[in-house]
Amino acid sequence: MEAIKIKVQIFGVKNELLTGGCGCGNKQSGCSSKENSCNGCSSKNESCGGCKSSSGRTLEDAYNELKTFINESDVKDQTIIEFVDLNEIKLEDEFERIRNTIDKGFEPPITVVDDIIRYYGGISNRLIYNDIKELLE
Repeated sequence: MEAIKIKVQIFGVKNELLTGGCGCGNKQSGCSSKENSCNGCSSKNESCGGCKSSSGRTLEDAYNELKTFINESDVKDQTIIEFVDLNEIKLEDEFERIRNTIDKGFEPPITVVDDIIRYYGGISNRLIYNDIKELLE
């Protein structure tokens, strides 16, 4: 039997600078996690749109930190992580729901875990890791 693999997709623009503040979402709301907060955003390896100053950090930097975080964890063999650059795809057909999400005011990056849109506006290594662990149970 083939091992279960959880697919994590980050949709955004690689060279875009991350904004400061702990806003994991659009301007009117907070994080889209179950806890409706930016838990786990305080360490240098965890950011959720930047709970600390993120000056000079690009989305590609945050994505690479996520990859390193997951690849150094116990879920590395059950996880596929990919970056989808919004400037290199057409937001239609299979990506139409990403376009709809952005059109509703939710800011990239958009994080999709196991084909479910989970987070927007930032990347939180801890929240994504927790989602993967939960799905593997």
